[in-house]
Amino acid sequence: MDTDVLIIGAGPAGSVAAQMLNRLGHKVVILESQQFPRFSIGESLLPQCMAFLEAADMLDAVGAENFQFKNGAAFSHAGKLTEFDFRQKFTPGWGTTFQVPRGRFDQVLADTAERSGATVHYRHKIVGADFQTPGQARLTSVDADGITREWTARMVLDASGFGRVLPRLLELETPSSLPARQALFTHIEDRITTENYDRDKILIAIHPE
Repeated sequence: MDTDVLIIGAGPAGSVAAQMLNRLGHKVVILESQQFPRFSIGESLLPQCMAFLEAADMLDAVGAENFQFKNGAAFSHAGKLTEFDFRQKFTPGWGTTFQVPRGRFDQVLADTAERSGATVHYRHKIVGADFQTPGQARLTSVDADGITREWTARMVLDASGFGRVLPRLLELETPSSLPARQALFTHIEDRITTENYDRDKILIAIHPE
């Protein structure tokens, strides 16, 4: 076999899983369809993310990046403002986290997993999956040069997220009855001059319409 565990996707879930599996003594290979650093939406972390990073021994690498500190969220609607502080809770655990540029954040996690012993192959698109042989999983990938390769492992972990690699390949998806939704995004420059503006909380504003 090529490895103990094949992981599809080098995003946060895949990289954290690779790090933890490698520390347990398993040989891990990650197959990622894109080239890092890559643009990705989803910059706002929640405190529970810190617990996973801590368990994977990745906090030092993330902390060294000096990402924007975050301790809660503020909500604005129709001229009214309220806020929620993550540290005001009744259970143990993290009460703070970071706001991160995902391109850099994902790269840091993938690099950390690779330094710990995981192997990462970028620009490898998964085009086939076979689980017919007991105790052996098989994936087929095509790289950036159009070269096809088969990989074997004891286990496959699909961390492709919205890509849904295995559900699509194995025809496991169930059509949704929910209406299709769209998301609009942009990046803005902070020119707020108010001295008492709390930059430690993400601001969520409700559009008047």
